[in-house]
Amino acid sequence: MSSRPRSPRRGGPLRNIRPSYLILLTAVPFVVYLFVTNARYQAALQFLLPGIGTTALVAVVAYVAASALGLILAGLQMLRLGDNTVRNFLIGSLVLAAGAAFLFTRPHLEYSLVGEGGGRVAIIQGTPGSASERVRAGDYEGSVGAMQVRAVVDTAAALERLESGVVSAAFIPTDEAPPDLPVIYETTFLSPNLQRPAMLLAVLGFFGLALTFASSQSGSHPLRLVAELYVDVLRGIPMLVVILYVGFPLQGAIRDATGGFIDMSRLTRGIVGISLGYAAYMAEIFRAGIEAIGKGQTEAARSLGLSNWQTARHVVLPQALRIVVPPLGNEFIAMLKDTSLLSVLS
Repeated sequence: MSSRPRSPRRGGPLRNIRPSYLILLTAVPFVVYLFVTNARYQAALQFLLPGIGTTALVAVVAYVAASALGLILAGLQMLRLGDNTVRNFLIGSLVLAAGAAFLFTRPHLEYSLVGEGGGRVAIIQGTPGSASERVRAGDYEGSVGAMQVRAVVDTAAALERLESGVVSAAFIPTDEAPPDLPVIYETTFLSPNLQRPAMLLAVLGFFGLALTFASSQSGSHPLRLVAELYVDVLRGIPMLVVILYVGFPLQGAIRDATGGFIDMSRLTRGIVGISLGYAAYMAEIFRAGIEAIGKGQTEAARSLGLSNWQTARHVVLPQALRIVVPPLGNEFIAMLKDTSLLSVLS
Protein backbone atom coordinates (compact mmCIF):
# COMPACT_ATOMS: atom_id res chain seq x y z
CA MET A 1 0.00 0.00 0.00
CA SER A 2 1.55 3.23 -1.11
CA SER A 3 1.65 6.00 1.39
CA ARG A 4 0.13 9.33 0.53
CA PRO A 5 2.80 11.84 -0.38
CA ARG A 6 3.14 14.66 2.09
CA SER A 7 2.57 18.16 0.90
CA PRO A 8 5.66 20.29 1.10
CA ARG A 9 5.78 22.50 4.18
CA ARG A 10 5.37 26.14 3.47
CA GLY A 11 8.46 28.18 4.04
CA GLY A 12 9.00 31.71 5.12
CA PRO A 13 10.83 33.63 7.83
CA LEU A 14 7.88 33.32 10.28
CA ARG A 15 7.15 29.62 9.84
CA ASN A 16 8.65 28.68 13.23
CA ILE A 17 6.63 31.27 15.18
CA ARG A 18 3.44 30.17 16.88
CA PRO A 19 0.23 31.72 15.47
CA SER A 20 -0.64 33.24 18.86
CA TYR A 21 2.65 35.11 18.84
CA LEU A 22 1.91 36.43 15.38
CA ILE A 23 -1.33 37.91 16.69
CA LEU A 24 0.65 39.68 19.43
CA LEU A 25 3.07 41.02 16.84
CA THR A 26 0.23 42.76 15.06
CA ALA A 27 -0.40 44.82 18.21
CA VAL A 28 3.17 46.17 18.32
CA PRO A 29 2.55 49.06 15.88
CA PHE A 30 -0.44 50.26 17.88
CA VAL A 31 1.58 50.21 21.14
CA VAL A 32 4.41 52.13 19.50
CA TYR A 33 1.92 54.65 18.11
CA LEU A 34 0.43 55.26 21.57
CA PHE A 35 3.81 55.89 23.20
CA VAL A 36 4.92 58.19 20.37
CA THR A 37 1.80 60.35 20.11
CA ASN A 38 0.38 60.40 23.67
CA ALA A 39 2.16 62.58 26.25
CA ARG A 40 0.75 60.60 29.17
CA TYR A 41 2.18 57.35 27.84
CA GLN A 42 5.53 59.05 27.34
CA ALA A 43 5.48 60.32 30.94
CA ALA A 44 4.61 56.83 32.17
CA LEU A 45 7.47 55.36 30.14
CA GLN A 46 9.93 57.88 31.58
CA PHE A 47 8.73 56.95 35.05
CA LEU A 48 9.09 53.20 34.43
CA LEU A 49 12.43 53.15 32.61
CA PRO A 50 14.65 53.67 35.72
CA GLY A 51 12.83 50.87 37.51
CA ILE A 52 13.15 48.56 34.52
CA GLY A 53 16.86 49.31 34.34
CA THR A 54 17.33 48.60 38.04
CA THR A 55 15.37 45.36 37.74
CA ALA A 56 17.53 44.22 34.83
CA LEU A 57 20.71 45.13 36.70
CA VAL A 58 19.67 43.25 39.83
CA ALA A 59 18.57 40.20 37.84
CA VAL A 60 21.77 39.97 35.80
CA VAL A 61 24.18 40.54 38.71
CA ALA A 62 22.26 38.18 41.00
CA TYR A 63 22.12 35.55 38.24
CA VAL A 64 25.89 35.65 37.72
CA ALA A 65 26.57 35.53 41.46
CA ALA A 66 24.07 32.70 42.03
CA SER A 67 25.54 30.72 39.14
CA ALA A 68 29.07 31.05 40.52
CA LEU A 69 27.98 30.11 44.04
CA GLY A 70 25.83 27.26 42.72
CA LEU A 71 28.75 25.84 40.73
CA ILE A 72 30.94 25.98 43.83
CA LEU A 73 28.28 24.23 45.92
CA ALA A 74 27.88 21.56 43.25
CA GLY A 75 31.62 20.96 43.31
CA LEU A 76 31.66 20.74 47.09
CA GLN A 77 28.91 18.12 47.03
CA MET A 78 31.18 15.88 44.96
CA LEU A 79 34.16 15.98 47.31
CA ARG A 80 35.27 12.66 48.73
CA LEU A 81 36.65 12.05 52.19
CA GLY A 82 40.42 11.65 52.19
CA ASP A 83 42.59 9.73 54.59
CA ASN A 84 43.66 12.81 56.55
CA THR A 85 40.63 15.06 56.03
CA VAL A 86 39.03 14.45 59.42
CA ARG A 87 42.37 14.88 61.21
CA ASN A 88 43.14 18.12 59.39
CA PHE A 89 39.69 19.57 60.16
CA LEU A 90 40.03 18.54 63.80
CA ILE A 91 43.41 20.26 64.11
CA GLY A 92 42.11 23.39 62.40
CA SER A 93 39.04 23.54 64.63
CA LEU A 94 41.13 23.12 67.78
CA VAL A 95 43.46 25.90 66.64
CA LEU A 96 40.47 28.22 66.12
CA ALA A 97 39.04 27.31 69.53
CA ALA A 98 42.44 27.91 71.17
CA GLY A 99 42.68 31.31 69.48
CA ALA A 100 39.22 32.23 70.77
CA ALA A 101 40.12 31.12 74.29
CA PHE A 102 43.32 33.18 74.16
CA LEU A 103 41.42 36.33 73.13
CA PHE A 104 38.69 35.81 75.72
CA THR A 105 41.29 35.61 78.51
CA ARG A 106 42.93 38.94 77.62
CA PRO A 107 42.71 41.69 80.28
CA HIS A 108 39.24 43.21 80.46
CA LEU A 109 38.40 46.91 80.46
CA GLU A 110 37.11 48.40 83.73
CA TYR A 111 34.33 50.98 83.44
CA SER A 112 32.52 52.97 86.11
CA LEU A 113 29.26 54.89 86.16
CA VAL A 114 30.00 58.11 88.06
CA GLY A 115 27.69 60.94 89.08
CA GLU A 116 24.05 60.63 90.11
CA GLY A 117 21.46 58.14 88.97
CA GLY A 118 18.45 59.12 86.92
CA GLY A 119 18.27 61.73 84.20
CA ARG A 120 20.79 61.52 81.36
CA VAL A 121 24.02 59.55 81.10
CA ALA A 122 26.99 60.21 78.79
CA ILE A 123 28.34 57.06 77.13
CA ILE A 124 31.45 56.99 74.97
CA GLN A 125 30.94 55.89 71.38
CA GLY A 126 32.21 52.36 70.80
CA THR A 127 31.18 51.06 74.21
CA PRO A 128 29.79 47.51 73.81
CA GLY A 129 26.03 47.44 73.50
CA SER A 130 25.58 44.94 76.35
CA ALA A 131 27.29 47.25 78.86
CA SER A 132 25.70 50.49 77.65
CA GLU A 133 22.24 48.89 77.48
CA ARG A 134 22.51 47.75 81.10
CA VAL A 135 23.36 51.30 82.17
CA ARG A 136 20.58 52.80 80.04
CA ALA A 137 17.96 50.38 81.38
CA GLY A 138 19.19 50.74 84.97
CA ASP A 139 19.80 46.99 85.25
CA TYR A 140 22.28 47.11 88.13
CA GLU A 141 22.22 47.15 91.91
CA GLY A 142 21.21 50.49 93.41
CA SER A 143 19.64 51.80 90.21
CA VAL A 144 16.97 54.46 90.41
CA GLY A 145 15.52 53.70 86.99
CA ALA A 146 16.21 53.99 83.29
CA MET A 147 18.35 56.80 81.94
CA GLN A 148 18.52 58.69 78.66
CA VAL A 149 21.74 58.23 76.71
CA ARG A 150 23.89 61.02 75.30
CA ALA A 151 26.71 59.77 73.07
CA VAL A 152 30.14 61.43 73.38
CA VAL A 153 33.44 60.92 71.57
CA ASP A 154 35.77 60.48 74.57
CA THR A 155 36.12 60.69 78.34
CA ALA A 156 36.91 64.41 78.33
CA ALA A 157 33.66 65.19 76.51
CA ALA A 158 31.71 63.03 78.96
CA LEU A 159 33.21 64.80 81.99
CA GLU A 160 32.62 68.20 80.39
CA ARG A 161 28.93 67.48 79.93
CA LEU A 162 28.76 66.13 83.46
CA GLU A 163 30.27 69.31 84.92
CA SER A 164 28.02 71.56 82.83
CA GLY A 165 24.90 69.72 83.99
CA VAL A 166 23.90 68.44 80.55
CA VAL A 167 24.03 64.90 81.98
CA SER A 168 23.78 63.64 85.53
CA ALA A 169 26.13 60.66 85.11
CA ALA A 170 28.93 59.40 82.87
CA PHE A 171 29.97 55.86 81.96
CA ILE A 172 33.75 56.09 81.54
CA PRO A 173 36.92 54.02 82.13
CA THR A 174 37.64 53.56 85.83
CA ASP A 175 41.23 54.79 85.63
CA GLU A 176 40.07 58.07 84.05
CA ALA A 177 37.28 58.79 86.53
CA PRO A 178 37.90 61.74 88.92
CA PRO A 179 38.27 60.53 92.51
CA ASP A 180 35.84 63.16 93.85
CA LEU A 181 32.87 61.82 91.89
CA PRO A 182 30.66 59.16 93.49
CA VAL A 183 30.76 55.73 91.82
CA ILE A 184 27.31 54.28 91.16
CA TYR A 185 28.19 51.11 89.26
CA GLU A 186 31.33 49.27 88.15
CA THR A 187 31.75 46.56 85.52
CA THR A 188 34.35 44.89 83.30
CA PHE A 189 34.13 43.68 79.70
CA LEU A 190 36.37 42.60 76.87
CA SER A 191 37.51 45.26 74.43
CA PRO A 192 35.36 45.36 71.27
CA ASN A 193 38.53 45.04 69.18
CA LEU A 194 39.11 41.65 70.82
CA GLN A 195 35.52 40.58 71.39
CA ARG A 196 34.53 40.49 67.71
CA PRO A 197 37.42 38.29 66.50
CA ALA A 198 37.10 36.13 69.62
CA MET A 199 33.43 35.47 68.91
CA LEU A 200 34.19 34.77 65.25
CA LEU A 201 36.94 32.28 66.11
CA ALA A 202 34.73 30.62 68.72
CA VAL A 203 31.84 30.16 66.28
CA LEU A 204 34.14 28.85 63.53
CA GLY A 205 35.89 26.51 65.95
CA PHE A 206 32.63 25.08 67.30
CA PHE A 207 31.24 24.73 63.79
CA GLY A 208 34.42 22.99 62.66
CA LEU A 209 34.28 20.54 65.56
CA ALA A 210 30.64 19.75 64.77
CA LEU A 211 31.54 19.17 61.10
CA THR A 212 34.46 16.97 62.09
CA PHE A 213 32.25 14.79 64.27
CA ALA A 214 29.54 14.56 61.61
CA SER A 215 32.13 13.70 58.95
CA SER A 216 33.66 10.94 61.08
CA GLN A 217 30.24 9.41 61.62
CA SER A 218 28.87 9.72 58.08
CA GLY A 219 32.01 9.13 56.05
CA SER A 220 31.37 12.28 53.97
CA HIS A 221 33.67 15.23 53.42
CA PRO A 222 32.96 18.09 55.89
CA LEU A 223 32.60 20.65 53.09
CA ARG A 224 30.17 18.32 51.34
CA LEU A 225 28.03 18.31 54.47
CA VAL A 226 28.06 22.12 54.50
CA ALA A 227 27.01 22.29 50.85
CA GLU A 228 24.24 19.72 51.29
CA LEU A 229 22.94 21.49 54.39
CA TYR A 230 22.93 24.84 52.59
CA VAL A 231 21.08 23.46 49.57
CA ASP A 232 18.49 21.57 51.61
CA VAL A 233 17.76 24.45 53.97
CA LEU A 234 17.65 27.28 51.41
CA ARG A 235 15.43 25.33 49.02
CA GLY A 236 12.89 24.91 51.81
CA ILE A 237 12.69 28.59 52.76
CA PRO A 238 10.47 31.01 50.80
CA MET A 239 12.41 33.61 48.84
CA LEU A 240 10.63 36.45 50.64
CA VAL A 241 11.90 35.17 54.00
CA VAL A 242 15.46 34.95 52.65
CA ILE A 243 15.29 38.52 51.35
CA LEU A 244 13.89 39.83 54.64
CA TYR A 245 16.55 38.01 56.66
CA VAL A 246 19.41 39.29 54.50
CA GLY A 247 17.93 42.77 54.26
CA PHE A 248 17.48 43.43 57.97
CA PRO A 249 18.90 41.05 60.64
CA LEU A 250 21.92 39.80 58.68
CA GLN A 251 22.80 43.24 57.36
CA GLY A 252 22.64 44.70 60.85
CA ALA A 253 24.75 41.90 62.30
CA ILE A 254 27.43 42.34 59.62
CA ARG A 255 27.47 46.10 60.13
CA ASP A 256 27.86 45.73 63.91
CA ALA A 257 30.48 42.98 63.60
CA THR A 258 32.60 45.09 61.25
CA GLY A 259 32.15 48.31 63.20
CA GLY A 260 30.19 49.90 60.34
CA PHE A 261 32.89 49.12 57.75
CA ILE A 262 30.47 46.93 55.76
CA ASP A 263 27.14 48.70 55.40
CA MET A 264 25.28 47.29 52.42
CA SER A 265 22.85 49.46 50.50
CA ARG A 266 19.32 48.26 49.81
CA LEU A 267 20.24 47.37 46.24
CA THR A 268 23.21 45.30 47.42
CA ARG A 269 21.10 43.57 50.06
CA GLY A 270 18.55 42.64 47.41
CA ILE A 271 21.19 41.21 45.11
CA VAL A 272 22.77 39.21 47.94
CA GLY A 273 19.40 37.86 49.10
CA ILE A 274 18.32 36.66 45.67
CA SER A 275 21.78 35.26 44.94
CA LEU A 276 21.89 33.23 48.16
CA GLY A 277 18.38 31.88 47.59
CA TYR A 278 18.77 30.87 43.96
CA ALA A 279 22.29 29.48 44.43
CA ALA A 280 20.72 26.45 46.15
CA TYR A 281 18.54 25.70 43.11
CA MET A 282 21.39 26.26 40.65
CA ALA A 283 23.64 23.98 42.67
CA GLU A 284 21.23 21.10 42.07
CA ILE A 285 21.06 21.94 38.37
CA PHE A 286 24.84 21.94 38.03
CA ARG A 287 25.16 18.76 40.08
CA ALA A 288 22.62 16.95 37.91
CA GLY A 289 24.37 18.13 34.76
CA ILE A 290 27.78 16.98 35.98
CA GLU A 291 26.49 13.60 37.13
CA ALA A 292 24.84 13.11 33.73
CA ILE A 293 28.30 12.85 32.14
CA GLY A 294 29.34 9.21 31.93
CA LYS A 295 32.23 7.92 34.01
CA GLY A 296 33.89 6.80 30.83
CA GLN A 297 34.61 10.41 29.96
CA THR A 298 36.49 10.91 33.22
CA GLU A 299 38.34 7.62 32.89
CA ALA A 300 39.40 8.49 29.35
CA ALA A 301 40.69 11.87 30.54
CA ARG A 302 42.65 10.21 33.33
CA SER A 303 44.16 7.73 30.90
CA LEU A 304 45.44 10.68 28.86
CA GLY A 305 47.22 12.03 31.94
CA LEU A 306 44.87 14.94 32.70
CA SER A 307 44.64 16.17 36.28
CA ASN A 308 41.37 16.57 38.18
CA TRP A 309 41.16 20.28 37.29
CA GLN A 310 42.00 19.64 33.63
CA THR A 311 39.42 16.86 33.48
CA ALA A 312 36.73 19.14 34.88
CA ARG A 313 37.78 22.13 32.77
CA HIS A 314 38.21 20.46 29.38
CA VAL A 315 36.02 17.34 29.55
CA VAL A 316 33.23 17.40 32.14
CA LEU A 317 32.11 21.04 32.37
CA PRO A 318 31.83 21.74 28.60
CA GLN A 319 29.47 18.77 28.22
CA ALA A 320 27.58 19.53 31.43
CA LEU A 321 26.95 23.14 30.42
CA ARG A 322 25.12 22.01 27.30
CA ILE A 323 22.77 20.02 29.52
CA VAL A 324 22.11 22.71 32.14
CA VAL A 325 21.54 25.68 29.81
CA PRO A 326 17.73 25.16 29.45
CA PRO A 327 17.01 24.86 33.21
CA LEU A 328 19.36 27.77 33.90
CA GLY A 329 17.29 29.85 31.51
CA ASN A 330 14.18 28.97 33.48
CA GLU A 331 15.91 30.04 36.68
CA PHE A 332 16.75 33.43 35.15
CA ILE A 333 13.09 33.98 34.25
CA ALA A 334 12.00 33.03 37.77
CA MET A 335 14.68 35.29 39.25
CA LEU A 336 13.53 38.18 37.08
CA LYS A 337 10.00 37.73 38.44
CA ASP A 338 11.17 37.49 42.05
CA THR A 339 12.90 40.86 41.85
CA SER A 340 9.47 42.30 42.66
CA LEU A 341 9.91 40.89 46.18
CA LEU A 342 12.74 43.37 46.78
CA SER A 343 10.12 46.09 47.25
CA VAL A 344 9.91 44.99 50.91
CA LEU A 345 13.39 46.50 51.44
CA SER A 346 12.39 49.96 50.22
